[in-house]
Amino acid sequence: MIKVARRVLPPIVLAALFVCPVVEAADPIASAETNWEDVTVDVMSVTRKGNVLTVKFAAVNSGGEKQKIAFGFKGNDVCYAVDEESGTKYYVLTDEEGNPVASAKDWMPNSTAGINREVEPGKSLRVWMKLPAPPPEISEISLFLNETDPIEDVAIIDK
Repeated sequence: MIKVARRVLPPIVLAALFVCPVVEAADPIASAETNWEDVTVDVMSVTRKGNVLTVKFAAVNSGGEKQKIAFGFKGNDVCYAVDEESGTKYYVLTDEEGNPVASAKDWMPNSTAGINREVEPGKSLRVWMKLPAPPPEISEISLFLNETDPIEDVAIIDK
């Protein structure tokens, strides 16, 4: 039986490689202008799994010069989400040691933990953060990210 599996499996695997489409990068589900020159923020996904909301976004530098980008996750001047139906504000979750559950943590001015990087021209900085999830009946959320116009009414995908 093992010999049969070895003879049958490789052609099936090869066929799957040629039949299955190539998955390309997803289009953003929302975008916003920022205060950084030639930088926009593209929201890639907002998903709810249990009691956790995961937000993935990218700061895209379409200009000709590198830009210093900073998103705060804990402390002063931080990113958050708002359920506009109830007016509830959700901050980035923290672990047992008080560290934000989000992309790389850099310390910034005003005792803020977040991500603080330079983004080269034509490049992007991918960022994620985890927040408490709003109740299941809430299907949209508004995002407030540093130096970025409000990104309102973003659909939440349940997993």
